[in-house]
Amino acid sequence: MNLILFFVFLLCDLMIVPICWFSYGDRREYREGMLLGVHIPPEYVSDPEVENLCTGYGKRWKKFQTVNLTLSILVCFLCLWDFLIFIIAWTIWVAEYTGGLYYLIIIPHRKMYRLKIRRGWVNESTRRMVRIDTAVSAAAGKLAVDWKWHLPVIALTAVTAILIIRTGQKFALDPAEIGVMWWMYGAGAGICVLFLALHIGIAVQANRVYSENPEINFAVNRLTKRAWTSGLIYASWINGAAWITMAAGYYIAGPDLPLWVYVVYSILMAGAAAALLIPVALSVGKRKTLLQSDQEAYYTDDDEYWKSGWYNNPNDRHILVQDRMNSMNYSFNFGRPGVKIAIKLFYAVLIIFVPAIVIWSVSSIASLENAEVVLAEADGIYRIEAAGYDCEFRDDEIRSVNLSDALPEDDYVRTNGGSTDKVNIGYFRGKETGKCMMFLYKDCTPVLEIRLEIGMTVYANSREEKDTEDWYDMLEHIE
Repeated sequence: MNLILFFVFLLCDLMIVPICWFSYGDRREYREGMLLGVHIPPEYVSDPEVENLCTGYGKRWKKFQTVNLTLSILVCFLCLWDFLIFIIAWTIWVAEYTGGLYYLIIIPHRKMYRLKIRRGWVNESTRRMVRIDTAVSAAAGKLAVDWKWHLPVIALTAVTAILIIRTGQKFALDPAEIGVMWWMYGAGAGICVLFLALHIGIAVQANRVYSENPEINFAVNRLTKRAWTSGLIYASWINGAAWITMAAGYYIAGPDLPLWVYVVYSILMAGAAAALLIPVALSVGKRKTLLQSDQEAYYTDDDEYWKSGWYNNPNDRHILVQDRMNSMNYSFNFGRPGVKIAIKLFYAVLIIFVPAIVIWSVSSIASLENAEVVLAEADGIYRIEAAGYDCEFRDDEIRSVNLSDALPEDDYVRTNGGSTDKVNIGYFRGKETGKCMMFLYKDCTPVLEIRLEIGMTVYANSREEKDTEDWYDMLEHIE
């Protein structure tokens, strides 16, 4: 399982960092009258202060991305050693990378804006001006691909709930195993619904005016919206196919999915990301060509609404606008009250979530490392517990009790619990053994095997050999 998770996280990291690197890395190029997201008159592009800002940004950006690409790969190798330690390190890395991205995108933008204001490079004739092309606005509904193409894949992923229910019944799964499958279901179906919501939001988004020529405005807006909406449809269908593959695998093989299912799932998820990004990336080049060939182009100096590094215009009723920092992206309008509340809640959750994950992971590791396996009997009920996990059974539920030198050879998968280099504690499933619970110190022998009538096998031992033998003597007579 750890090997599979290693490849899944590695694949995600190898997509996330390069995408962020190259999608935001071209802001030094003078495009649509802007450098670093700020409108600068063309005659001042070669100004020494401007060039110094752009050069410094480029160097810091390249160094930051190179270091983080290396870190993202190295952190994944911790997954092969200990998953809980990996989660701590990966969570800290994600927080560092996200914070670093915002810093390196926003701070140079603010510096360039302050330079522009200080040097008086403000075009008062277009400042705060709102341009409207009525022909393009009237055709707004025709610019995007029809959102109804999302509905079939949403229906298909929704129906797979039946497979989850039947899988639980077919393999008599415990709540923890079923919970993992429902979590995966929520992610698979939820992403399809999210893509539909984004599709509709982009489709109804106000069209931008780039030129006095209505044909140019129509072509650029149609290109942008079709690239995004078609990409969202492709990504939604491929994401749905990835989840349906996994759901079918669950139904056929149960929670112990064969490796090929994870491989296919990972490939399809990578394909979904590519299906979304490739049309958008291609549209950027086409959009640039269209605008460069236009002799009637003009640019509205609305930098005042972007001076903080994000869009804040209380007079604009739209929630989503095309991002100033990356033309491939869309940004929220922080001037809308609903957006402000949502963003504050998001950051509050993030601030709480990251430390909570770290604290929980550290406490879990400490609990496992210091776990004490205890077997006790009271009124004919036996209870084995360690590190917050326990198993109870009565005399008449014991099918057999054995004492062996080692854990039986089998392919065990942890379904709910924890493992370190010293212990295995929690719920597991063996290819031959089936459902089982482990309360084991890895370097200690012998191992007590208790087979229960409910189809569960319990493996336990103590740090002291004599204690394990005493447990065996306590239960042996019950068979």
